[in-house]
Amino acid sequence: MCDTSLATEKFTKTQKRIFAKNSDREPNEAQSILHLPRKEYPPNTKLKTTFIEIPQTSVTFEVFLSKPFHMWGAEMGVNEFGVCIGNEAVFTNLNIKKKNDGLTGMDLLRLALERCKTAKDALSLITELLEQYGQDACGGYKNQSFYYHNSFIIADRTDGYVLETADKYWVSKKIDTFYAISNGLTIESDFDGISSALSEKIKSMNHFSFKKQFSDSFYTYMSHCSDRRSLHKKTAESLQNIHSEYHTKLAMETLKTHEIQIDDFEPCNGSMKSLCLHATGPTTPNQTNGSLIVEWDTSETNQDPLRVYYTGTSTPCLSLFKPFFFGTKNFISASSLDSSGTYADTLWWLHESVARKSNFDYQGVRSLLVPSLIGLQDSIMNITKESIPSAKKEEIQWRFLKDHVNVLKKIDDELLHSNIGKSRWQNPIFQLYWNGQNKNLGFRFSN
Repeated sequence: MCDTSLATEKFTKTQKRIFAKNSDREPNEAQSILHLPRKEYPPNTKLKTTFIEIPQTSVTFEVFLSKPFHMWGAEMGVNEFGVCIGNEAVFTNLNIKKKNDGLTGMDLLRLALERCKTAKDALSLITELLEQYGQDACGGYKNQSFYYHNSFIIADRTDGYVLETADKYWVSKKIDTFYAISNGLTIESDFDGISSALSEKIKSMNHFSFKKQFSDSFYTYMSHCSDRRSLHKKTAESLQNIHSEYHTKLAMETLKTHEIQIDDFEPCNGSMKSLCLHATGPTTPNQTNGSLIVEWDTSETNQDPLRVYYTGTSTPCLSLFKPFFFGTKNFISASSLDSSGTYADTLWWLHESVARKSNFDYQGVRSLLVPSLIGLQDSIMNITKESIPSAKKEEIQWRFLKDHVNVLKKIDDELLHSNIGKSRWQNPIFQLYWNGQNKNLGFRFSN
């Protein structure tokens, strides 16, 4: 389950547009940050995606991705030209054969980022690949029966689109002001683009709604996508009204939102209705495993228009949004960002050691962790609001990654010595669920 939005200049009331996404996956499905340089390939090179092999292009562009550690594709990302994409699982009434002979939505996302210079080109490529290869591909980790179709928000400095699919059928719509998607089809008859096969199919219909025609009512309802989509929009609108504009720090606050007020929140009371998702068991089997925000300055005079902020960690309510800059080299193969490794100094797992203690005393852990992150976040926002020389970008992005790692080590040590995070009893089913998740990891956090 995921939540993605694009706020254009009409919504932000500034010369900036903002993409934001929370990626919700299985609790033990670590999410890696991957930074890849531009690369050239000889003719007839083949590319192995998550399940199938397709022809490689002659050049792949520099990309920054947040991806499940075991998959080729990515949940969200941005490329050197400022093209940004986030995808969502959507549940349709069309049968999936479950042969794994297609592309995952995450494959389609990464392929578009590696190959396209504009959002419009990315939309065209994804729909072309979708019609050619289909999307019969498992999207789960331990859950190998988790098959779904996909929707996307695709954006760059000047354009933004929502793309929704059902098997090889698709419709798209240009985003004018603010648009959010949350695991359910949203486009009815108000589409701007449509697949030729679907256009032919609906010629005899008096009225056609993509959402009504293809939505699976049961799984769409169980995902609470309409509740989360509504919360996303209402939270963003409320913050915009309060501040008379919508800026990146407010987008971060939006992604941290729970259905329950933060001072009353405990993870055992979480549900699929929150944007910042905390897994609780069978009814809420996923948690937010990574978050990404991309900001474009659309003013004509700005020579440094792109800003990228990532968590590289689960639970954005307990996370730091750190900066990334294109053209830098120090994040390529950065060991702290490779979550397929073990505990050690890996950002994702260091955060998990703290976050999983918060499952049993959220307010206690939050009272120690969040104050340590507030100053860092303010420093990041102040430093990145102006144009930055390339040499300085290397130093900035590496410094804040190291600072975050050091904060997590310090807080984890304080939690161990204060006995916070294991002294309070929770709902027995919740307790058993998380004890089981921790046991399945194959390694133990420091205790």
